[in-house]
Amino acid sequence: MSISVYHYSDYKEFYNAWVENQPRQGFGEYRRLAHALNVSTTMVSQVFKGDKHLSLELASDLCDYLSLDDDETDYFLLLVDYGRAGSHKLQKRFLRQIKTRQEKSKKLENRVKANELNDEARMVFYSSWVYQGIRMLADTGKYNDAEALAGRLNLPRNHVQKVLDFLIAHNLLVEEKNRLKLGPSRTYLPTSSPLVGRHLQNWHIQATSKMNLVRDDDFFYSAPMALSQEVADWVRQELPNFVQSITSRVIPSKSEVVRCLNIDWFEY
Repeated sequence: MSISVYHYSDYKEFYNAWVENQPRQGFGEYRRLAHALNVSTTMVSQVFKGDKHLSLELASDLCDYLSLDDDETDYFLLLVDYGRAGSHKLQKRFLRQIKTRQEKSKKLENRVKANELNDEARMVFYSSWVYQGIRMLADTGKYNDAEALAGRLNLPRNHVQKVLDFLIAHNLLVEEKNRLKLGPSRTYLPTSSPLVGRHLQNWHIQATSKMNLVRDDDFFYSAPMALSQEVADWVRQELPNFVQSITSRVIPSKSEVVRCLNIDWFEY
């Protein structure tokens, strides 16, 4: 399970949760951290099991040790400031900043970076699932022309060719040595985009069509549930982390197969 710093308002709770998530529940972790920070094991224990606090310098080194990115490091240092605050008024100021950062972390557009198309191209690209579908299939190396792609998707060849021309013109696909592959451009819709509804509908319709004949490799799941507000908030916070975790492995991986992930989470 991935431990997200944004789930926490206390840096000690975050680190101790991270330790618990390590192999053998983090046995010997305080000693390893002490060595990395060049401090005593006693001091580490006094901080994470007692009332002492890290200096900002040691906190920064700890972020490096945990391999936090720049945004996560800034947030962690904010938690340290909050923990070290000497007055209730100052704590409230830091806590407001913490809540703001936590809300921002929920928005996927602040967690996934991409090169956006211009407005006109974006309208075309998200008008149909075919653009994304062809783009992903082409990158597998198995379908390198309109005829092969049309046969795989059971679509008219002339339509597929128009889609290919668009994708290549906007650097979403490139041709190298008679082979199609992903180009330098990537696409992502922020939740505020008016195209989000169309994009979601395109792929949910495709998913629905596949439900009539479920393969072993497919997985469909719906679970209406009654739960506490606290757990509901946790699930909502966890979903962007889940998507980010998947994205971090998908992007550098070799294109061999194509899959579509749909996630629905809503109040009814």
